[in-house]
Amino acid sequence: MSAAVARRRGVNRTREVAQAALACFSDGGFRLTQIADVSDRMGVSVGTIYRYVESKEALFHLAALEAVGLLPDALSLPVKVSGPADTAAILRKLVAEDRLWPILQAALDGPAPKDAKAEAGAIAGELYDTIAARAALISLLDRCAHDIPELTDVFDRQMRHRLMDDLETWVSRRDAAAGRQRPDVAALARGAMESVAWLAKSRRRDPTASEIAEDHARAAAVRIFANAFD
Repeated sequence: MSAAVARRRGVNRTREVAQAALACFSDGGFRLTQIADVSDRMGVSVGTIYRYVESKEALFHLAALEAVGLLPDALSLPVKVSGPADTAAILRKLVAEDRLWPILQAALDGPAPKDAKAEAGAIAGELYDTIAARAALISLLDRCAHDIPELTDVFDRQMRHRLMDDLETWVSRRDAAAGRQRPDVAALARGAMESVAWLAKSRRRDPTASEIAEDHARAAAVRIFANAFD
């Protein structure tokens, strides 16, 4: 076997470990998932997994890199981390640099549009696309973040709370421009957002909804979201 082929097989095997870890942590959470769960999923020994990572924390780090598409082609094996803070630092940097909902943020700073429903539809489409593109990461954090204090801040404050604050502010400003005030802004924004999130992400894991076509799911999410604020 040539050195190039061996390297390629090594990269592929590392990715297989990362993908199996991502699936296990997304299903079971950080606290309950063990390295043996990943080895069982792959049909290999626990010792084989330790060739790629030196700890459960390093295995989670590998899963997180896979979730965000940052798993490099070359890694020094076994992967070592000082702790969950290493993973949190990468995710915090990603969230800070990645403009996750620019249309919504532009709407917050701009005047009330002539067609408010069209603006709502554009925001809904952007949120759907963002969640769909980051579905693996969101599922991982949704299941694991509250088992790992270092990740709670990233997931709750920098992602979820910031998005909901922006949505509620947008609804309140548009209502004020229209001369109305709703007492249920927080519930309305949360309900509309959850509809988009379910269609963009959760439906993929629901056997009763997995056959819904992507374009149908996106169109429904946009329609539900826009009608919620009509």
